[in-house]
Amino acid sequence: MKKKKPKIAIFHCGFVYSGGGERIVLEEAKGLKKRGHEVLVYAPTIDKKACYPDFLEELGVKTFLPSFTEKLPFRDALRMVISSLLAPILALNFRDVDVFFGANQPSAWMAYCMAKILRKPYLVYLNQPNRLVYPREIDQKTGWQTRKDYYLLAGIIKKIKPFIAWTDRISFTSGATMLVNGSYIGNVIKKIYQKPVVSCPGGAYPQAWSSLRLNPESAFEGEFKINGFKITKPFILITNRHEPQKKFEYVIEAMEKVVKKVPEATLVIPGPFTSHTSKLINLSKHLKVDKKVLFLGQISEKDLQKLYQEAAVYCYPAPDEDFGLGPLEAGAWGMPTVAWNHGGPTVTVIHGKTGYLAKPYQIEDYAQGIVALLSSPQKRAEMGKAAWEQVRKNFSWERHVDILEREIKKVIK
Repeated sequence: MKKKKPKIAIFHCGFVYSGGGERIVLEEAKGLKKRGHEVLVYAPTIDKKACYPDFLEELGVKTFLPSFTEKLPFRDALRMVISSLLAPILALNFRDVDVFFGANQPSAWMAYCMAKILRKPYLVYLNQPNRLVYPREIDQKTGWQTRKDYYLLAGIIKKIKPFIAWTDRISFTSGATMLVNGSYIGNVIKKIYQKPVVSCPGGAYPQAWSSLRLNPESAFEGEFKINGFKITKPFILITNRHEPQKKFEYVIEAMEKVVKKVPEATLVIPGPFTSHTSKLINLSKHLKVDKKVLFLGQISEKDLQKLYQEAAVYCYPAPDEDFGLGPLEAGAWGMPTVAWNHGGPTVTVIHGKTGYLAKPYQIEDYAQGIVALLSSPQKRAEMGKAAWEQVRKNFSWERHVDILEREIKKVIK
């Protein structure tokens, strides 16, 4: 008789925008379900329109609290706080679960509470240390300008930081396994929490070889339309959220230098507008490159993949990133990346082989990396091929789920 696979409850801090951390959790659930596991996905707060709507629908993602909380002011912050406080009581809803999996905070705390009460095992996954307790330098500089709920949470936590730091540490370190998003952030986490970690980096889906633009001229000729904008090749692509921490300013400033060497190049920036977007638009006008920088607004997943397929260069300008899925998603389409030689991209981008790692944070050097790829279609094609191979061998979602499933089986045994 075939042994029944364990029932897994995956918790995440919230699905309120289409970010890398959210994508990882949803891909984990999708991959485990595909392998025959029964998987429940919960979060304190959800925005079904803003965060991967198709994924949330397919996986049946739910909130811990009833839907009436959607009308509360600062609902995301309040849902996180209330769900965390009620975790011991909410455990009664998960009595038939075999193993809990908490991704980031406060989900690791909720998994800890429920596992202790129900006497079940649990694992944790960290994209980064708790940024409200251990903020990065860039977080301290920019704050949470586009996230009022996080700004509120930061204020609350500041008043009771010793207690929050204790709950953070005990819930992360008491798990049977601490999985981390790649070796760079894994070393940071190991130093903070003083516990061994298992590297389980995020991934991408390597695209069919025949669909890649690896013919040297294919990424430099042609045009198409998205959201009414005419996009002429070659173009540079950024796909991060419009938030101060992502520092799009670096690439916009680099564009001032790029267009002097490659005047036909444009920078394409998709994604929903935030309060920060207007500042980026004004910067491009100030530098007189606004005709060369296209802000497309929110686009479909199909159009996003079209941009990845057709772009010549991908830019990842975040200065202190923990990992970053962008370079992998670009590499999956055979596109090289220009990023900083610091943080997460040092794990996913091989300098001179799959992209260019510029000296932090020298705009001139960053611009040179872009120009080098735009000036040599052959070099760009060779790096794109190497980037695709890198994703296929080391950073596929299949490999990510392999590691996760292995650790779950160890815990169950």
